[in-house]
Formats: sequence, C-alpha cells, structure tokens
Amino acid sequence: MNYFLFSTRLLLVCALVILTTRSVSSQIALGYHPFQSILSVSSNTEKSFWLDYKLETNTLFSNLNMEFSPKYNLHTSERVNYYLGAGISINPLNGASDLPITNGYFLDCGARIKPLTENKNVQIIFEFSPYFNREFSGGSLRTRLGIGYNFN
Repeated sequence: MNYFLFSTRLLLVCALVILTTRSVSSQIALGYHPFQSILSVSSNTEKSFWLDYKLETNTLFSNLNMEFSPKYNLHTSERVNYYLGAGISINPLNGASDLPITNGYFLDCGARIKPLTENKNVQIIFEFSPYFNREFSGGSLRTRLGIGYNFN
C-alpha cells in the first residue's frame, strides 16, 4: 500500500476517534492551511497556554516534516486571539538515512480571527513565522493563512 494513502487513512481514523470522544474533542482544535498543505491539531486555543502540532500533508515517505510548539495567548477577545510560540521542526524518518532528525527552529506570531458572531469556534488563522535551519546558517520568513475549528 502507498505510504501516503496509509498515513492519510491513519490520520482520518485518529481524527474520527478523537471526535467521537466528547471529553477529548472539547479540548482540541483542528486547522488546515491550504496554501502550504499543512494540517494542524492543537489543544484548546482559548486557553492561555496551548500546544500545536503541524504536519505537512503533501510529503512522501522519506520527507515527513512536522512541527511541535507551545503557544501563549497574548490577548483573547470575542473576535480574535493573538498568540506567540516557539518550536522545533523535525523529520523522524531522517534517521533512516543517517541524517539529523531536527530540521530547524521557528517563532510563530499569529492571530485566530473569529469572523462568525453566531459560531466563534470557526476561526481564520494567520501566522507570521520566521524559520531558522538547525545550524542557524539560513532560514526563511513564512506566512500562513488557514481555517480552523476549536471544539469547545
């Protein structure tokens, strides 16, 4: 079986299991950044501190890039949450090729905008994210635009 299909099915099964468990699903948020093909799973983004996991969905078996980061809400309101976070980018499959697992490090400055007054769980996600490779010899300035849903 194609690894991409297997990993996609595994993600869908995991999402269904999480969503069917009410106590767990009330503590997570899902997001998708279509321009970068990134899926994000986060803890409750309305809390002061929350965790974020991102997975590139357009990668193949040898290039499974993912990011982990804790986030802090600087300001929360009825219409928007502003947050900061720092994290690490890894590829756990690099070890099979004798390459370092760590890709680099990043900072996230973001906003989760709640455009619907009747449903504040629907959110537009915007992030400004400087990225540095693991040697700090290069990097890029990333921006992300996506949509999310906070299950709370």
